[in-house]
Amino acid sequence: MKKVLSLLFAVLLIVGSVSGCADSGSGTSAYRSLYSADVSTLNYLNTTTTNDMTIPANCEECLIEYDSLGNVLPALATEWTTSEDNLVWTFTLRQDVKWVNYQGEEVGTVTANDFIAAAEYALNVNSDGAYMYEEAMVAGASELLAGEGSFEDVGVRAVDDYTLEFTLSAPCPYFLTCLTYGCFTPMSADCMSQLNADYANRASWSQEDWDAFSDQLDAIDYTQLWYCGAYYLSEYLAGERYTMVKNEQYWDKDKVYITSLENTYNREASTISGEMYLRGELENASITNTMAQSWLADPETADYVHPSRITPSYSYFFSFNFDPQFDEEYEPDNWTLAVNNENFRKSILYGMNRLGATMISDENNAETLLQNTITPADFVAADGQDYTAFDTFSSLAVNDTSTTKDAYFNEELALQYRDAAIEELTAEGATFPIITLMPYNPSVADWDAECLYIEQPLENLLGTDYIDIVVEQGPTQDFLTTVRRGGQYALHKTNWGCDYADPLTWTAPFAVDNSYGKMDLSTDSETQALVQEYYAMVEEANSYVSADQLSERYHAFAEAEAFLIEHALVIPFGVSGGYTASMVNPFEGQYAPYGVATLRYKGQHVLEEPMNTEEFNAAYAQWQEDRAASTSSSES
Repeated sequence: MKKVLSLLFAVLLIVGSVSGCADSGSGTSAYRSLYSADVSTLNYLNTTTTNDMTIPANCEECLIEYDSLGNVLPALATEWTTSEDNLVWTFTLRQDVKWVNYQGEEVGTVTANDFIAAAEYALNVNSDGAYMYEEAMVAGASELLAGEGSFEDVGVRAVDDYTLEFTLSAPCPYFLTCLTYGCFTPMSADCMSQLNADYANRASWSQEDWDAFSDQLDAIDYTQLWYCGAYYLSEYLAGERYTMVKNEQYWDKDKVYITSLENTYNREASTISGEMYLRGELENASITNTMAQSWLADPETADYVHPSRITPSYSYFFSFNFDPQFDEEYEPDNWTLAVNNENFRKSILYGMNRLGATMISDENNAETLLQNTITPADFVAADGQDYTAFDTFSSLAVNDTSTTKDAYFNEELALQYRDAAIEELTAEGATFPIITLMPYNPSVADWDAECLYIEQPLENLLGTDYIDIVVEQGPTQDFLTTVRRGGQYALHKTNWGCDYADPLTWTAPFAVDNSYGKMDLSTDSETQALVQEYYAMVEEANSYVSADQLSERYHAFAEAEAFLIEHALVIPFGVSGGYTASMVNPFEGQYAPYGVATLRYKGQHVLEEPMNTEEFNAAYAQWQEDRAASTSSSES
C-alpha cells in the first residue's frame, strides 16, 4: 500500500498576494540589467555557483517548484507517492512539456528518460552538484561517487516515459527539497548526443571517455542546448550580452509575466548600473551599502532603493579553533589551553557585542540581520512556530529579547566567566593575556572594521591583561584555504550555506572531519565529552524520519544546536543583508533558501514604480504573516 502525498497539502492556504507596492503591473515586460562576469559553463549539471545557475534556473524546469511562501508545488511532476517504508518515491510527469531550442522551436518532449540521462552523467563524472544525490540518500549514489559500483546500481529509473522512480538507501524527510538543484534537472539524451557521435554507446565508456564527454558538455553552446523552462536562451555572446525570452510552449506560461530578461556585459557594472537605473535604462542595479546610504539620504533617490530581502541561505557564526596551526608567535599551545576552557569561551560569548558588530556594515538593518541561532529565522517551522522561536532557544537568552535583539551580550556575566577562567587556566599553567588571532579577508568590505570593533570593546571589558585579540589581514587569494581550512586563526567569523529544508544541513560545519573549528580534534577530555554528547544528540534527532515525526525531529535538532551555544562551542552571528535597487517585488517571487527558487523570475511583474523602504517593510511583514498562516494550515 502506498500513501499519496496530496497536492492540496502543497498548495495550502495561499490567500491573496503580498501587499506593499501600489501596483504590481507595468507597461513594460522587459527586465534589463548589467553583469560583470560571464558564466563558466551553460552545463547546469556540472555547476553550483549562483552566477552559473541564474540562466538554468529560468530556462530549465524541475520536478517541483515553490510558491512565494515557500510551499512545495508541482512542476514537471504533477504528483508523487512514497512507499510505506519511505524508501521509494514515484513521480508522475506532465505529458505536455516540450523541449525547445534557442529560437523557441519545439525539438522534443520531456520524458522520464531525460532525468535518467542527467543523473547518469552527473554521477559518472562526479559533477559539482552530484553530491546532492548523496545528500538526498539516493541508493547507490555514494558508492558511484566513490568510484565503486555502476550506474545500474543507483536508485533512479524510468518506469515508463512519464513515471520516474527514486529509491533511497534510508528514509530522507527532506528529499523533496533536494530536487531544485541543477543535477536533478532533466537533460535530453538527444541534446547531449549532438556533442559526441559515440554517445549512444556510453554503456561501454571508460571513466576517461566520460571525463572527455564532460569537457564537451561543459563547452556546450546556447544554440546546442535545449530548454524546458519558463524562458529559453535566445542569445549568449560572451563579454557582450545574453537574453532570455519567454517560452510560449512552457506548460505554465500564463504565470510568466516578464517576457524578456535582457543582460548586458560591462566590467564596471557595479559602479555604473546605479546611474543607469536612476535614468530608467535598467530595471535592476548593483547597489553597495555606501551607495544605498547616499541614495536614502537624498529625497530625490530615497524611493529607488530598499533593503535586500533576507534569504536564510547562509548563516554566519564565530568559530573557535580547537586545532590551531598558526605560528609560534601567537602561542598556539597557550591558545589550546584557553579554547578548551568553557569559562574562557563563555567570557567571549557574553562579552561580544554582536549587535554593535553587525551595525558596522548595515546600521539600519542590524537588528534584522543579527541571529541568536546558527539556523536562521524563516528557514523551517513546526507546530506553527518558526524553528528559531522554539522554547529551547528562548531559554538560552540571558537578556530580554523584547528590548534588545542580542540575547547574549551581558557584561556582568562575561566578567564572571572571565574570573572563573583565570582561576582555572592559571592552575593549568596558561599565561595571560591569551593571544587570540582574528584574521579577515581584505577583499570583503567592512570586515576589517568589524574585527576592530569586536577587538576593542571586548579587550576594554575583559581587560588587556586577560585577552589580546590580534586583528590581522589575511591573504586576498586563497583566503578560505589558507585561513579557515589551514587552521590559521584562533577566533574567526565563518559561514555555512544550507542544501535542503532540514536542520540537519546546519550541523555539517560541526561534524567529524569538518573544516571549521575542528572541535572533534580536541584532545581535551572535557571538550571531547561535550563533542561526543553533541554528536549523539544529532544522531538521535536524525532518527526521527517519518512524516508524523517532523515536530519531534526539529525540536531534537534544536536541542542539539542549543547545546553547542550553551557550551560556547560556537557563537551565532547572523545573516547577510544589503540593499536592492530593482523594479520587481521580491515577495512575488518563489521562495526557498536552497536550490534555485530565488533566482527565478516566474510569477514576478515589472513594477510601474520601484518599491521603497516603507513599502518593502510592509510587504515583508505581510509575507511573514502569510507564511505563518500557511505553515499552520499545512500542519492542521
